[in-house]
Amino acid sequence: MNREKIRITLQSWSSSFWSVPAFFFGISIVAFGLLTPNLGFYMDDWHFVYYAFTHGVDSLAALLLYDSRPYASWLYVVGFQLLGYKPIAWHLAVVFLRFMTSVMFWLFFRSYWKKNERFGFYVALLFLIFPFFLLQPMPVAYFIHWVGFFLYALSLYLMIKSFEVEENVKLLFIAGALLAEGTHLFSSEYFAGLELLRFLFLWLFISRNDESFFSMLKMAFLRYSPYLVIFSIYAYWRVIIFDGSSEGYRNQPVLLYQLLETPLNSIFSLLATALKDLIAIFFGSWGKTLEPSLFDLSSRFSSIVLIIMAFTFLVGVKYLDSFKRSEDGQKTSIWVQKESLILGLGGLVLGILPLWIVGKSITSHTNQMAATRFGLAAMFGAAILLISCIIFFVTDRKKQNLVIVFFVVLAIGLHLHNTRQYERSWEKQKNFYIQLAERIPALDENTALISSGEVLFYMGEDPTSYAINTIFYSGETDENNIPYWFSAIYASYYGKLDAFYGGMNLDEKHLVTQFHGNSHESLIFSYEPEQDQCLWVLRPEDAGLRLISELEREASQISAPNRIQTSAERKVLLPPDIFGLDVPKNWCLYYQRADLSRQRGNWQEITSLWEEAQASDKRPANGFEYIPFIEGYAHQNNWTQVKKLARQSNKISQGMYHILCPTLENLEEMTPVSSERDAVIAELYDYLRCE
Repeated sequence: MNREKIRITLQSWSSSFWSVPAFFFGISIVAFGLLTPNLGFYMDDWHFVYYAFTHGVDSLAALLLYDSRPYASWLYVVGFQLLGYKPIAWHLAVVFLRFMTSVMFWLFFRSYWKKNERFGFYVALLFLIFPFFLLQPMPVAYFIHWVGFFLYALSLYLMIKSFEVEENVKLLFIAGALLAEGTHLFSSEYFAGLELLRFLFLWLFISRNDESFFSMLKMAFLRYSPYLVIFSIYAYWRVIIFDGSSEGYRNQPVLLYQLLETPLNSIFSLLATALKDLIAIFFGSWGKTLEPSLFDLSSRFSSIVLIIMAFTFLVGVKYLDSFKRSEDGQKTSIWVQKESLILGLGGLVLGILPLWIVGKSITSHTNQMAATRFGLAAMFGAAILLISCIIFFVTDRKKQNLVIVFFVVLAIGLHLHNTRQYERSWEKQKNFYIQLAERIPALDENTALISSGEVLFYMGEDPTSYAINTIFYSGETDENNIPYWFSAIYASYYGKLDAFYGGMNLDEKHLVTQFHGNSHESLIFSYEPEQDQCLWVLRPEDAGLRLISELEREASQISAPNRIQTSAERKVLLPPDIFGLDVPKNWCLYYQRADLSRQRGNWQEITSLWEEAQASDKRPANGFEYIPFIEGYAHQNNWTQVKKLARQSNKISQGMYHILCPTLENLEEMTPVSSERDAVIAELYDYLRCE
């Protein structure tokens, strides 16, 4: 009896209006929200954060003008005022926007396909978790996109509801739809192509009436005309009037110019590009969900994800099987299948159309993960098309549910693994910034921080530069000139190493920001935590260190640690609004403080730090990180400890004699003569086989 009551209650709840938003919300949390507390800012997030944090949100107007979105700054003004600088707030916001967009599409299809409500539910569900767009964990950069997608969905919903409401409120619904259309168009170009899909929606909707073809066509154009006016104004402004900032127009309609000059070649080129991009979105998305690495049972995280997927599959199938609607006794009508096929193909093509117009494509992009943003708008059409295919090939309702939920859990698995990589990136970022701030209390302006290669994944040179300038913000900066820059030698200077070593000017520009420095006024550093290594600010004395690459050894000879303002004291380690107040007291924190104390000549502080670290059971995993402490104890005339630490250093890492021998030679010159000192140094020379 109890089981029967539970079944009836579940069926009653699943048939209610609010069960769908609740189910979508649960799927959103599982796919995108579980790791949210451990996520931060990445790539293009950082220039928004830097400008808003250092110059105020009003400064974003110039940034967005350069980005060809001059009317989008209001979104970020509102966003930063509401959400501040806490990453979790931004992540929750974009997850909520994605959830609300799917709900709005469901509401739209509820009215559009009234007699086949389940079909619209399937589409909205698949759209919610469609696995092509892999930049969801970049909350600030894609805040504007999810607002735009929501406004597009809202506009469609209000448009279709205007057919149902009474005449006295019809104009209000149309006005709301037009306002949502204009707002998303003038904020971002990403969903401009989908505006052309609006006519298809209206035409297919109106053509269901039993009237003449021309009568229905006329009615469709009349209904579409207000939206066409808004779109035409936008297109005229974008193509004819808008010429970008004084720095140049980044997204010119290249394809339109090419079609005018060489129409046949341009058409064939477009068809070839379109075919590859459409295949990448519709088929490639799901191929990624089946990569063997996602099902690695030796990985604890993968095992947990598989458990989550299995649980979600059971719950999803149970919910979809109990999802009762008025049309459930019927098969999906033929006209719905035909309409969905047309709309799916149309949405898939038109969703990417703005990208092709500006002369770009998904498959030719150098960074395939970054390129997934170009397929964001097309996910709507792809979801419609996929559901159309499933319904066509699988006619049994229960089997349809199994297939659709199977797709859902595959996408959830990919999203969780994808988010996990962002989580690791943020963890590495935070460790880097904390160590950087501990090692460098303040830094002379016009200083570049240079490593051999990229040190942070899901970042890049420009975003890392903005992050560094954010954490070193002193309260006064020039809006157009940035005081610090990060560069990777392999990416920026490898073809001109002689000039780089000789002292070349470093002039960098990104968006509206400029940096001017010199390679001889730079800090060379190494950061390889995967090799159990802390951040190492390299000195010319480290040129013999065999634990770093040959390129790093050569570059260390021009490193300028004197750019560090050692007398400065930082009151705040990192901006707490972004990073919080919790700073892990790990070994690298002790090392950075000791390395700074070495530069200051504060030897007593170094020995105190070593003793504190030992009391906390913290010790180095790399022999190089013993060096400041060896020097500290030597200057405190504790030669017993010098011998002990030197031997430990040599045991932990191979080839340490290359740096330990010069260190001992230097200590022999810089410390007071004593018999104990001479005996220890002689013993270590022999132990290390110093020449």
